Amino acid sequence: MRRHPEREPRLLKGMPSMQYDPGNNFFGDYADIYAEAPYNDFTEGVAKDLPELLSFYGAGTGSYLDLGCGTGTLLIALAGRFDRLAGVDQSADMLRHAGAAALRAGVRIDFTRSDLREFRSERPHSLVTCTYNTLNYLTAPGDLRRAAETLRAATEPGGLVVLDAHPTWFVERAWAGRVFVEQNTPDRLEVWENPYDADTGRVDTTVTVVSRTGDGRFERVHEVHPQRGHDPGAVTDALVEAGFATVDTFAGLDRAPLDENTSRVWYVAR
Repeated sequence: MRRHPEREPRLLKGMPSMQYDPGNNFFGDYADIYAEAPYNDFTEGVAKDLPELLSFYGAGTGSYLDLGCGTGTLLIALAGRFDRLAGVDQSADMLRHAGAAALRAGVRIDFTRSDLREFRSERPHSLVTCTYNTLNYLTAPGDLRRAAETLRAATEPGGLVVLDAHPTWFVERAWAGRVFVEQNTPDRLEVWENPYDADTGRVDTTVTVVSRTGDGRFERVHEVHPQRGHDPGAVTDALVEAGFATVDTFAGLDRAPLDENTSRVWYVAR
């Protein structure tokens, strides 16, 4: 899921980890909580820094597609730069929030509900983004290749793709096996558990949210978000095999070089 572990929520040492069925519909009930929490801070930061990167690469301004668009924050923030906007997400509940946000902002966006691995765009785009850990939700063999093919098919000749993903080394050091607690409002507590399978590199992140309602009752939301780390070599190979001619990797949108402590790798492909 699109969580932001760099915010360093409080770690509960010794709290038992629990295993849950990963087949549930993540970003269902949790979408309402996500839309109210400060997770959009990340996309707002991306929206602030991305234009300089786009100018550096000479990206076109005809059409912009955001894959894994969530609540639509990035699309709305960059709306003034493009003639057409489109967003794709597999969660109907997240798209409900995105549509409402676009309506409030007076921005026209064509939203589609689809899985990143299966989506095929009706028209190519000048810019395609896929950010905030969306690639980390690709956990099965062949998922990266299928996603790269989606990206290639959605990008016009000479168009630009901008992605991010947590690498395996970050997942293992700062995420795997840990339990985090966040309290973004006085009436809501979130608990994140991250059981880790070292053989597959997969983390079945479980989120449990307890909220106090206006009449003093408590409501509980529980979801499982399977994820895994992806290292630069694997992502780059998938993009090249899909047909991209060049793939650059950075530690940030400011084009800083990667190092062993990079927590989020950025990819620019064309």
